[in-house]
Amino acid sequence: MSPMMIFPLFLLVVGIIVMVQPRTKRWQSRMNAYFQGDERRIKQRANTFFLLGLAFLFAGFAYLFRLVG
Repeated sequence: MSPMMIFPLFLLVVGIIVMVQPRTKRWQSRMNAYFQGDERRIKQRANTFFLLGLAFLFAGFAYLFRLVG
């Protein structure tokens, strides 16, 4: 595997991790404690993480496409 291939794969893995993180019990309990049970703000934070992870995925696919193409 070439060194140029590592960066797009890194972005893809980080994107998946960031998207899945709000679904973990640890994350939910920490956000529940931080926002004192405000469901709207917890959901807003989870959506922000989802969009950030999606941006990492798109960037990874774009780099991968440019590298392969």
